[in-house]
Amino acid sequence: MKPATSAVVALTALNLLKYLDRFVVAGMVEPLKKAFGADDADIGLLTSVFLVSYMFASPLFGAMARSLRRTAILGAGVIVWSAATVAAGFAGGFGALLTSRAIIGVGEAAYATVGPSILGDWFPAQRRSTVLAIFYAAIPVGSALGFLVGGLVSESIGWRAAFWIAGGPGLVLGLLCFRLTEPVRGAMDEPAASSGAAIESAPTMATVRSGRREALWTLATNAQWMWSVAGYTAYTFSLGALAVWMPAFMQRERGWSPESAAITFSGIVVVTGFLGTIAGGAIDARLARGRAAPSLVLCAITALVAAPLLMLAIATQDHTICIVATGVGCFMAFVSQAPINAAILNSVGSDARAFAVGMSTLMIHVLGDVPSPWLVGKVSDATGSLAKGLGLVPIGFAAAAIIWGVGAIALRRRP
Repeated sequence: MKPATSAVVALTALNLLKYLDRFVVAGMVEPLKKAFGADDADIGLLTSVFLVSYMFASPLFGAMARSLRRTAILGAGVIVWSAATVAAGFAGGFGALLTSRAIIGVGEAAYATVGPSILGDWFPAQRRSTVLAIFYAAIPVGSALGFLVGGLVSESIGWRAAFWIAGGPGLVLGLLCFRLTEPVRGAMDEPAASSGAAIESAPTMATVRSGRREALWTLATNAQWMWSVAGYTAYTFSLGALAVWMPAFMQRERGWSPESAAITFSGIVVVTGFLGTIAGGAIDARLARGRAAPSLVLCAITALVAAPLLMLAIATQDHTICIVATGVGCFMAFVSQAPINAAILNSVGSDARAFAVGMSTLMIHVLGDVPSPWLVGKVSDATGSLAKGLGLVPIGFAAAAIIWGVGAIALRRRP
C-alpha cells in the first residue's frame, strides 16, 4: 500500500475511534447521572471539560508539529486518549471522571491537529476535499458507535465496561502510528498552484518562524481563515449540543427506551453523516476546486436548510416526523464537514498548516461546543424541558449560514 493511501486508511480509522471515545458518554447519560448523583448541567460539564483541554492543547501541538515528527505526536496522542478512556471506567467519583475526560481531550488534540496537516501534505489542493470527505466520514460512524456502545453496553453489563470497550483498541492502534511515513512538508503545494487551482488566500506564512505573535497576526488578517472559522464555530456549537443531548431527549421527553433511542439516533447519524460528508466532499471537489468562496456558499446553503428541519425534529411529538427531520437535518449539516476543513487547510501555506488547524480547533471549541452542552443542560434544569434547551441548536446553524454566506460574498469581492 502506498504511503499516502496508508495515511488515509490509518487516520480515518483512528478518527472513528476518536469519536467513539468522545461520544460514549452521550449514550449513557442516565446511567452516569444515577451512578454519580449528577444533574444535566454536570453531564454537560463532562463534555465541556473534555473540550476545554482539547482546545487549549490544540495550538500547542500545532506549534510543536512545525519542528517535531508529526506521526510521533499522532501516536502519543492516540495512546494517551485511549488510556484515559479506559481509566474512566475505574472512576470512583465524579471528579475522577472529569479528570479522565480532560486527559482524553489532550490526547485527542494531538491527533486532531496533526492528522489533517499530514493529509494536506500527501495530496494537492484540488484533491483535499475528496480526501477530507473520507477522513471526516469517520465522524458520524464513530459517533454512532459511541452512542451504541454507551447505550447498549451500559444497559447490559454496566457503564464501566462501556469505557473499557471504547478505549481498549486505541492502546494497540496508537503504536502503529509511529510506523507511518512522514510526508514532505509542502510537497503538494507547488503542483496545486501551478495547475491553475487558485488558492485564494494562501500566503506562505514564513513569518511563523519569527514568532507565534506574527503567526497569530497573519491568521487574524487572513480573510479566508477568519470567515471559515467564524461560521465553523457557530456550526460546532449546534452540532456538539445535538450530539450530546439528542439521545437523552428521545428517552426523556419522547418516551423511547434507552436501547431504542441509542439504536435510532446512532443509525441516523451513521447513515446521514456518512452520506452527507461524502456528498459534501464530492460536490466541493467539483465546484470549488480549491477556491474558498464556493465552499462557503455550499456550507451556508446546507446549514440554512438544516436549521428549520432540526427545529421541527425537536418540536414535534410524532416519532416518524422526528426521525425524518433529524435525518435530513443531520445530512445537510454533515455536508459542510469536508468543504469547510478544506477551506481552512487551503487558507495557509504548508509551514503553517498544523498551526492554522490548531488555532481553528481552539476557536470552534472555546466558543462552540464547550459552552453548548452545558448551556443546554442549564436551560433544561431551569425550565424542566430538554426541548427548550435544544432550541439553541437551530439558532446556531442559522448563525453559521449567515456568517458563511457573508464570508463568501466578501471573498468574491476581493481583488
